Amino acid sequence: MAKLTEKTEITLGPKVPCSYKENCTGCQYLDFTYSEQVQIKKDHLNKLFISKNLSPLEPIEFVSAGEAFLRDRLDFSLQDSRLGLYDKDRKNILDLEVCAQLSPALQEWLTEFRKIRWPFAKGSIRLRVGPEGQKGVWLDFANVDIKALLEEQNILKELQKVAFVEIGQRRKVPFWTGTEFKLRDPQLNVWFQTWLGERAVDLYCQIASFTQPSLKANKLICATIADWVQSFPRSRVLEFGSGIGNLTLPTLCYAENVVACEIDELSLQGLQKSLDNLPGDLQPLKNKITIHRGDFQKKLTQDFSSFDGILANPPRSGLMNFLTPLEDLSAEQRPQFFIYMSCFPESMVEDFARLSACGYTIQKTLIVDQFPQTAHYEVLSLLQRK
Repeated sequence: MAKLTEKTEITLGPKVPCSYKENCTGCQYLDFTYSEQVQIKKDHLNKLFISKNLSPLEPIEFVSAGEAFLRDRLDFSLQDSRLGLYDKDRKNILDLEVCAQLSPALQEWLTEFRKIRWPFAKGSIRLRVGPEGQKGVWLDFANVDIKALLEEQNILKELQKVAFVEIGQRRKVPFWTGTEFKLRDPQLNVWFQTWLGERAVDLYCQIASFTQPSLKANKLICATIADWVQSFPRSRVLEFGSGIGNLTLPTLCYAENVVACEIDELSLQGLQKSLDNLPGDLQPLKNKITIHRGDFQKKLTQDFSSFDGILANPPRSGLMNFLTPLEDLSAEQRPQFFIYMSCFPESMVEDFARLSACGYTIQKTLIVDQFPQTAHYEVLSLLQRK
């Protein structure tokens, strides 16, 4: 069985110090000890369940990869040379030199990156550190500022000496022709990894791609998914929101086959490259997956009765019309189990109410705390048909 590893003992430890806590909006729970934060999050989720008349069969579990310093990517805002997050009046950016949310590697990268002096007033910046410590930055600026940056040349030249750079909503990659900078198409690199037991497997994507925020916490997520899928051996699984394949690959290890559904074309390109670059002994996993692209919140072409289980990691808005075909089936035609992952429990319980009406019971619920010191948390739930 897959096991949860690197699980942190939750203690009555001291509060995490932060010199910005009076002004920064990033963390909401700095005045609470970590054990108090654990209880607050459990209570919040329990109240959401009660509001929808939901009765999980087992108490909520809570696992943590640490009380701070977990994030390997974070989005910052640039405003008049200040790089950080919004202050509490939501009008100005608070300049952050250090942040207890960041992993040591990302903090080091932020310190280095802050030495740059930008020639324009505002923009959005994502900093990321990959599994091998590689540094990346996504610069999301207005077109006029991107043009100015390409023409200025020196900032990009210095930046590319230490990091991989992506620019704009289309994630273009700047390259030097010998006389000027041009932009080429997005490039897939190893910016994240999934886990098959104790084995890390590379995932290809862009710096701007959606991934879980913490490499360390993600190992706990993958172990949970693998453990639950393994309890339904040789099952046929329909996955909604496969993204770059973070949950897909652990599922493939134990499922008979997986149909992966995703709307984002660049994410699917990453998933395909990750499959193509699997180590030799894992290559057979490629034969068990079928990939579909489409907006499955609006319309689903798959027949739910063809599957034993559903794996869903939807956006904040939840599953929406994805569940409609399930509701149209008879009880015995519906898949046996439903695994749901969400960082927005408000929409999750709305979906659970619909699943409950379809005869599903919440068997297990697990909070994986990827966002200590904040009001946010990740939820994994296993539901089973009565």
